[in-house]
Amino acid sequence: MTYVVLSVAVLALLALACAPVLRRLPFRPLALTALCLIALTVVFDNLIVGLGIVDYDESLISGVLMPVAPIEDLAYTLGAVMLVPTLWELLGRRRAEEPT
Repeated sequence: MTYVVLSVAVLALLALACAPVLRRLPFRPLALTALCLIALTVVFDNLIVGLGIVDYDESLISGVLMPVAPIEDLAYTLGAVMLVPTLWELLGRRRAEEPT
């Protein structure tokens, strides 16, 4: 299984699971968070791959690079942008509903 197939499958599942909660949240903070995290991911992933700290099997990546790290690395960031606010909302609501 390639990183692209795995990334698309996981992101699709996360999108389906998180969409009901994310629709209720304001769009702007989520978009700004996504942009900041994507920018940081591009910078630091290229550093760690360029320095040889992390390496990828060439047969498992798409070949699309940004400029050194594979584009598939952005999947982790996009997954976090969906999953973290969803969990925050769900766990925060549960705590708020508990009697004190």
